[in-house]
Amino acid sequence: MRSRARFVWALASLIPAIFLLGLFALTFLSAPEHDDFCFADLNTRFGFIQTISIYYHTVSGRIVALVLTQLPPMIAAAANVGLLSVYSATLAVSAGLFLLGSAIATIRGWPRASALQLTFLTLAFASTVLSAAPSVRELLYWLAGLTCYVPAAVITILILGECTRALDAETGFSWPLTVCMALGGLVAALSNEFTGLWLLLILAASLVARQLFGRPRQIMQHGLIALVIAIAFAIVVSANGNSTRMEQLPGAGHILPSLFNGFRDSLIGLVRFFREPAIVVSLVAAGAVTLVEPEPKPASRNSKILAFGIIAICLACCYFEYFAHQYATGFRLVERAQNEALILLLFGLMLSVRLLVRSYRPQLRQRLSASRGRSLLGPVALPTSLALLMITALGLSSTASLLRKQWRELYPYWQESVARHAILTTSPNQVVAIPRHKWSPSLLMTSDVTANADRLPNDCIARYYRKAAVYAADAPR
Repeated sequence: MRSRARFVWALASLIPAIFLLGLFALTFLSAPEHDDFCFADLNTRFGFIQTISIYYHTVSGRIVALVLTQLPPMIAAAANVGLLSVYSATLAVSAGLFLLGSAIATIRGWPRASALQLTFLTLAFASTVLSAAPSVRELLYWLAGLTCYVPAAVITILILGECTRALDAETGFSWPLTVCMALGGLVAALSNEFTGLWLLLILAASLVARQLFGRPRQIMQHGLIALVIAIAFAIVVSANGNSTRMEQLPGAGHILPSLFNGFRDSLIGLVRFFREPAIVVSLVAAGAVTLVEPEPKPASRNSKILAFGIIAICLACCYFEYFAHQYATGFRLVERAQNEALILLLFGLMLSVRLLVRSYRPQLRQRLSASRGRSLLGPVALPTSLALLMITALGLSSTASLLRKQWRELYPYWQESVARHAILTTSPNQVVAIPRHKWSPSLLMTSDVTANADRLPNDCIARYYRKAAVYAADAPR
């Protein structure tokens, strides 16, 4: 029976694994766009450090994005290969790191689950994120967009998970773990303007919970992590580019409308979040695995309080993100930033479900054993049921729907991108006319070259390929 159960868990894991593999494979069909060429151009002309300085003083203080987005042109120049191939390989590595971070967070969050159960939960979480992402393109296929939010989101759920694990297991932060959390917090806080405050809120809540639960407060450990995050946050928000951008946006800087509009938009995002069927399936899977995993000791009496506290913190963080963006720009939170809120909220809810199920575990088992659903928790029936739910949920997801509509366009788009790169690389002319994309799947692209050679993205493309001008051959001039 055990070997059969392991086999079924392995088969169940194949469902989200195939979904992920298909989406990850599309990274090799991606191509650089607008901002990517601007970073590549500046890196080629001014070098790594100077490019960071230019962007920091004129555009943004997001140091992590300024570093990571320069990797493809640096590698392409050092290896003497085309930017197109290095760019897609960088995206593939990024996707792998996202999955690795999800795996570590899941393993730390479910310490008593079996290896195959952890595999299923990890793949379910990652596939659910991609299936429900407001913009899967900006989560997987556009480097300049994902570097601001995906690394920060993964590090945030890791820190949230460690704080939860320590409180639930009635342990503390070791100094090696404290240093790792501080370094991770540094990277996350340098990614954008709001993640630093997210992490400070999580640490403050951890400290308060330790006081309420009668645990050692570990002020030194919490203080060190918070200090590093606060310094990184100050570096990001102090960038001259932030104030310059706000001055150019007439709707920015209005606090009362931002408070209201941020609340409205966050509610819209929350409704959209729960409309995705894979979200519910992932929460069910988190609870089901918790219900059947071995429990050497009863759950902590504070588990229920901790569960609702996590929900409150995640909702507060998501609202703050919507508010901060509305205040800074006057516009609704962009979809690539909504991706980060999705990752935090989903993982936080899965942790909360685990804590609540552990708190009511005896009652749940008793009710299930007395009902017709007792067979659903069997070693074979449970993974079978979860697999059926997952395949249905992923098939009905918004990402799967988009993929079905556009899959015929993806490879032709890549062929056109390769042909365009060849023209720009080999043409001896200083003014180059290139055809616009006939295939333009929104899954992989959002904009194209225009007839105006002096505007983005034409100007950055021309400078990177060392041309005087680039314009669309088939666009009216």
